[in-house]
Amino acid sequence: MFNFRLLLLLQILTIVKSQFLKPSVRVLHSSILVDKKLYIFGGFRDISLSDTIESIYNQIPDDRFFYLDVSNSFYTSNLPWTAIPDNEKNLPLNNFSSVLSGGVAASYGGKKNDTIYFINNEHDKTLPPVLTFNTSDHSWNSLFQPNITGDIPIGSNQMKPITDYNGKIYLLAGFSFTTPQNRNGGMFIFDTTNSSCVLKYDRFITNMLRVEYSATLLPNGTIVYMGGKGSDGKPIVDGFRMVYLYNTIDNDWKSQNTSGDHIPNDAYGISSVLGLDGFRIIVFDVDVDIDNKMLYVLDTTNFTWYEPNVSGTKPTKKRFDHTANVIGRYMVIAFGSGVGSGTNFNFTYRNISESDVLLLDIGDPSNYVWTTYFDPDAVMPSQSSPPQASSTQYNNKNKIRIIIGVVFGVLGIICITSLSIFIFIKRRKKLLNETTFPIPDNGENVKSDLEISSRASGSSY
Repeated sequence: MFNFRLLLLLQILTIVKSQFLKPSVRVLHSSILVDKKLYIFGGFRDISLSDTIESIYNQIPDDRFFYLDVSNSFYTSNLPWTAIPDNEKNLPLNNFSSVLSGGVAASYGGKKNDTIYFINNEHDKTLPPVLTFNTSDHSWNSLFQPNITGDIPIGSNQMKPITDYNGKIYLLAGFSFTTPQNRNGGMFIFDTTNSSCVLKYDRFITNMLRVEYSATLLPNGTIVYMGGKGSDGKPIVDGFRMVYLYNTIDNDWKSQNTSGDHIPNDAYGISSVLGLDGFRIIVFDVDVDIDNKMLYVLDTTNFTWYEPNVSGTKPTKKRFDHTANVIGRYMVIAFGSGVGSGTNFNFTYRNISESDVLLLDIGDPSNYVWTTYFDPDAVMPSQSSPPQASSTQYNNKNKIRIIIGVVFGVLGIICITSLSIFIFIKRRKKLLNETTFPIPDNGENVKSDLEISSRASGSSY
């Protein structure tokens, strides 16, 4: 009996330890969805950072790296934050670049897409350029050269990495956080399946020297970049009126003008996600000048902005430098700071019992719904262009559709032509049967009109 009670007590303590009620507030963190876990890493909550403040952050490893369990339903008033097993012992905090010098960028990849890749900044070259965390066995690994062939990727917590359908992470080089600058932008393409990286330049890349932007991957392999701020700390002018498209298949950049009556004002610290239909980009904006507007939608079929219909109780506070992910039929917005608070961060949303996580049901594009309930089994709407399809599959499907269309088109032409010939021959025969030609046979075979008429009526002589 004693052993049973002791075992039960240990199990309870383990559960209590793995579930912590409320992590610290934060901005400029990373959120990476792997399977049914939304991993949160890093971020900070103080404007005036120092080595002392950052060391205080690192005293609680479970507050630096944890996840939201989205395998079960929950209300945002009781979030299922979960600690990572043995995190206090295994989290290699001393191997990450300091947030004082730009922090890290994080995304997923690997052969099974179950590994999180943390890309350090360039401040401390003695640290491993890349750290990996395997979500299956919770193991950590450091990648140096020659583990990574080619160029060394450089990240920052103010950048937005995008992982494509083939395990490649695309990361804008932005501008240097060190002095003197040793690079002028570019696009890092980090292939996580074979640990190779290349830095590519383009004539458009000078227009993309920015941080705190948003990036969204479309099903056809195009990444849409918008918003952000430049090295002067100011929003990119017309950052939403002019968006930039990067074709991951052709490695090609192009600018794209947008239109509409509801183009967002210039801003940074925003987020964007791809709608469930595969062509609408939903933006959660932080513009302080327009308090009553939070959501904008860019229709990428014609690159027109509009303001969506939204119901439910919307957040009372906008969130600056938050993160957003699509999980099931929800846009999940995590943490962030209030805006319009001068030079200090404003986390007062907690004072009014607003959750660290906001949920927007995007299942119906004609009416998005703010909600406080997450249902992992919610019925998904039919999708005309599924976002989960790979770019290769997407292109192959288009080719197959074209081939099928051509085949059916040719068969249709053959059928129509054959039918036309058949009708022509039939009419021709009928015409020949109805036409009488005089045959010179001493008059024996030539019938009179009266005889023909009598035979047709069934009379006889």
